[in-house]
Amino acid sequence: MKILHTADLHLGRLFHEYSLVEDQEYMLGQLIETAERGAYDAFVIAGDVYDRSIPSPDAVNLFSGFLEQLRQHCPKLHIFLVPGNHDSPDRLGFGSALFRSLNIHIVSDPEDSDKPVIIEDDSGKKTAVFLLPFLLPGSLSSGKHDNNIDDDNSNGDENLPLRSQQKLSEEASKRLKTVLDNIISSGKADYSLLAAHLFTLGGKESESERIFLGTAEQVDANLFSGFDYAALGHLHRCQKILPNMWYAGSPLAYSFNEADQEKVFLSVEFSENGAAVSKIPVKPLRKVSRLKGSFNDFFSSRIPLAEEIRNGYIEIALEDIDLVENPLALLRSHFPHLLSIRQDEAFTNIAKGFEDNQVTAYQEQKRRSLTEDFTAFLEEIYGQSDSAKIELFEKLLKESDHEAD
Repeated sequence: MKILHTADLHLGRLFHEYSLVEDQEYMLGQLIETAERGAYDAFVIAGDVYDRSIPSPDAVNLFSGFLEQLRQHCPKLHIFLVPGNHDSPDRLGFGSALFRSLNIHIVSDPEDSDKPVIIEDDSGKKTAVFLLPFLLPGSLSSGKHDNNIDDDNSNGDENLPLRSQQKLSEEASKRLKTVLDNIISSGKADYSLLAAHLFTLGGKESESERIFLGTAEQVDANLFSGFDYAALGHLHRCQKILPNMWYAGSPLAYSFNEADQEKVFLSVEFSENGAAVSKIPVKPLRKVSRLKGSFNDFFSSRIPLAEEIRNGYIEIALEDIDLVENPLALLRSHFPHLLSIRQDEAFTNIAKGFEDNQVTAYQEQKRRSLTEDFTAFLEEIYGQSDSAKIELFEKLLKESDHEAD
């Protein structure tokens, strides 16, 4: 049994206000070629098909065309989809009953996550595929409670909606395990696969994800460790969480801090020895790069750059200590897809100069005598000093010094 795993397509995404539809179309073409060449039995997209809950017409047309071509090139392939936190479950799940006849399986309601699809490969081996969408607050209800009352159901009533990701995941895990144990014990399937969109504890996030604050919305990965393979989505960095649990990561870099990340599709093959996972590199239409140097180095083209970098998406960190005015417009003639300029060194220098001036002013102020301060006060209030008032102030000052002795 061979499975092709990807996630976090984010179709319709803008990168610094630049549309990535062309880049995504190029990537999806590679995905079709990979699926056809690898003779896969199943293809999984583990959430965030779209970048927005209301996707743009371009994004919808792009995905529609992709499914059509994938079905033409791989007519026997089973396709599995779950909505992520960027997707609208209702929109992604539209027509799911009709798509099922085309072996396109979409589960958008978490209440249906314990109803697996059992598929069979050419050798007769069967795999039970469970689909778990992103768990929105209230999307699952609790069962009967014991005396231990949890945070979600403080009054201990039955069938109340759960809200935290951990509680929702615990409930989902319990339901899935019950069905999975029955399937395996009855011999209805040889292997098990879970496709889910969630944020596990220990996973490394990137700038381009919609991450929750703190760790309150992270879940224990061991809740879903009972499957032969768990195909996860949500984190954009490809990574292994457990030996049988992987994030495929996003197939394209969606922020400049992902410039050096390896972008891949994951190929998974089941056997008696477990799930063997291998990475299939994705070649982007335009490479994402972060560069450093002075403004003149880039403006005069003194830094040699490969064409794939020069014509790719670029962020430049200028090392000049003086602020350069309008550098993006000046350098874009040299780099057609320059999207971001950072001048951290210059702003740090400006801030340091401001702090130094403040310290100097404070030190000068400290060096003035009390009489000088009083004189400055009179000039500020009355526009001029008064020798009689100053003389009286000095007399009082001396008397106060005498009293202090």
